[in-house]
Amino acid sequence: MSKEELLFEDFDLWLKTKFTDTFRLVGHKFEKSSREDILVDGGLFAKEEVKELFRMLISQNPFTRFNATIVIWERNGVLIKIIIALALIALILVYLWISS
Repeated sequence: MSKEELLFEDFDLWLKTKFTDTFRLVGHKFEKSSREDILVDGGLFAKEEVKELFRMLISQNPFTRFNATIVIWERNGVLIKIIIALALIALILVYLWISS
């Protein structure tokens, strides 16, 4: 069995049991909510979404792992804050370029 398969089995076991409330992986925090949903860094995901997200995070492909991080950021509101900050920086740069 590969390392990824073993990690996924541990995660699947964590999903099925009530043993612990938190599972950490690669800087991300998975928490069980009072309902059947899972919180990943504060963003709410369904169990099937979390399983796919976990598979993406343990992938060997760096683009797949980055896509998983983008999905997490989108769900917990960080992505919109990054986009707004970048838009404000671009607006300031355009203003400075035009006024000079």
